[in-house]
Amino acid sequence: MNQEDVLTREQAYSWARSRYIQAQIVPAQEIQRLYCAVCQAKEYLFAPEKLTVSQTRTFRDLVLRRCNHEPLQHLLKEMYFGSFCLFSSPDAFIVRPETEYLVELALQTEAAQGAQLVADLCAGSGAIALALAHALPSCRVFMVEISEKALGVAKKNLNRYPRQGERIQITCADVADEQLWAKQAGRFDLIVSNPPYVPEGAIDQPEALRDPSLALWGGGENGLLIPTRTVKQAFRLLRPGGVLAMEHDPSQGEQLNSYATGIGFSKARTRRDLTGRNRYLFAKK
Repeated sequence: MNQEDVLTREQAYSWARSRYIQAQIVPAQEIQRLYCAVCQAKEYLFAPEKLTVSQTRTFRDLVLRRCNHEPLQHLLKEMYFGSFCLFSSPDAFIVRPETEYLVELALQTEAAQGAQLVADLCAGSGAIALALAHALPSCRVFMVEISEKALGVAKKNLNRYPRQGERIQITCADVADEQLWAKQAGRFDLIVSNPPYVPEGAIDQPEALRDPSLALWGGGENGLLIPTRTVKQAFRLLRPGGVLAMEHDPSQGEQLNSYATGIGFSKARTRRDLTGRNRYLFAKK
């Protein structure tokens, strides 16, 4: 690489923007974040005017990977959930705003007031568990995840936030395990879950398909296999009056409501996300 291959900040942005356009990706502030990442600058305005040879090489590599639809979170190795900056890798599902809103709604329920025992089913990166531990400082938090790789990501995130992480018990198991947390069964106040729920073939966005298959596809008819197993497990774990708050596909609301009341939940309703889509099951035992 010769001197001509060293990019100034303006040249780097222009070069990356043209690659983004070719890949049909909206640049937004992504390019600025990648530039800051390679030169370890906190803000784009205060980033150096010129990259070094090594930084230029790294910047070009990251841009080309992004234009191959590798998620930005994987490139930066970080993702945000509420006030948490979490470690991100291809081993765990990338957290999204819809799930942040689910937690917000769950914390507004009567079951969350004074809760002592809460759980995150199908926990992935541990984002929901951390958010619950932060918002409910007097409660114990349990989380379960079947993927050992995802739990590796979760452990890194819990270690990042030891004040919350030390109150979270991690279990590697299938969400349908009938012996899961046997001593705590029937005692949980609140359960929040973002299980795999996507119906087969329902998404085709290249970035979304980079999430682990275990975290995406719900299985069974219309992707309902794992969501219904999650509802069943929640009914077993909750105390009378306890609440399950679970994210699902917009097409699954009516079926999940019927299933929840059919197995014994006294109330079940569908709540909408911030775009108006039927997205969350709220079921009271």
